[in-house]
Amino acid sequence: MITGILLPCEEEQPVKRIEFDGENHTTIQEMVGGAFEAFNLDTPPASILANDEAMLWSLPFNHRATVLLWLHAKGLRGQLYISGDAVLTGMRDNRGRTKSVPDELATLLLDAESYGVEFLHRPDGPWSRRGTTFTDWFDAYNYAIVHEASFATISDARVVRTD
Repeated sequence: MITGILLPCEEEQPVKRIEFDGENHTTIQEMVGGAFEAFNLDTPPASILANDEAMLWSLPFNHRATVLLWLHAKGLRGQLYISGDAVLTGMRDNRGRTKSVPDELATLLLDAESYGVEFLHRPDGPWSRRGTTFTDWFDAYNYAIVHEASFATISDARVVRTD
């Protein structure tokens, strides 16, 4: 069994921790509503499992999964949108087995009560934090994405726990 995070596309439904057999593709298909594809995050090493036929079936846009993808896999920003329910897991290991979602993401998304956004202006650091504090990780992620895209002096952004 592995630990993942269910990211429902319906925003009134909560994001929640789930335990499941990461090698049981039928279980994953049931969670995402059909055949699935893994979209890999750069850092931390994680994957978002989502329905790979979502556009064909006109599944609803998943805002939460998409902002996670866009902040953690910048090469896919604006290129890929996730629709339908999705599951956040760890990356596959060198034997092809899906791992549990990294602790730092699980703690950030499920346990934190307040969030900040830090920006990197030079590749060699340091990270600087804006004074804005958020009570919802989704708002913090949106803020990070918009500011990183809007200011040429920002080379990277991240959401951090502040509580």
